[in-house]
Amino acid sequence: MWDTMSASHEKREELHEAYVRELKPAQAHLRNRLSGPGDPQLDGSVESLDAVNEWFLTHIKEPKETETADLPSWWDPARPTAESGVPGSGPFTSSQLELINEVQAYLGEVLTTAIPDAHWVIYKGHKRDFRNGLTMLEVGRGRPLPVRDVVYKEALGIVLSGREVAVDTLSSWVREKLAALA
Repeated sequence: MWDTMSASHEKREELHEAYVRELKPAQAHLRNRLSGPGDPQLDGSVESLDAVNEWFLTHIKEPKETETADLPSWWDPARPTAESGVPGSGPFTSSQLELINEVQAYLGEVLTTAIPDAHWVIYKGHKRDFRNGLTMLEVGRGRPLPVRDVVYKEALGIVLSGREVAVDTLSSWVREKLAALA
C-alpha cells in the first residue's frame, strides 16, 4: 500500500481522486463476477454482505498466481505482489488485490446506500497517525470509516494467519457503525 502518512499533499489528492474514480468500476466488476445462478445478490443492502463476505472469504484463499490483474490505486506499484517471486513480496497476488478492491468498493456502496450523506474524504488526524492521507468514508460524527482497511484486514487474517473469519463480520461492522449514528 502507499505510505500516505509521508506523502505530499498533492500525492494524497491524486490517490484520493483515483480511489474514488475506481469505486464504480470495481463495483461493476464484482457484479459481473457474481452474475451466475447461486451467486450472492448485490442489492446494496446490509443483509447482502453476509453472502458476499462468505463468497469473498472462500475466494481470497485462491492466490491465482498465473493470473495478473490491474493493481488498485491504493496499492503502491513499486511494492511487488506475491506472484512476482521477489523475496519479501506480497502478501497478495494482483488477483487477490483486485478481489479485495472489489469487495471494499461494494462495502462502500452498502454504507453510502444506508447513509446517503456519507462522502469520501482524505483523513487528517494527528501528524503521527498512520492513517493520515487515507481515503475514508465520512458518515457524520467521529472518525471517518476505514472501509478498505476492514476488508484488507479480513484478507490478511485468512491468507497470512489462516484464521477463521465469521461471514457476518462485515455486516456486523456496518450495523455497529449505523447504530452509533442513530
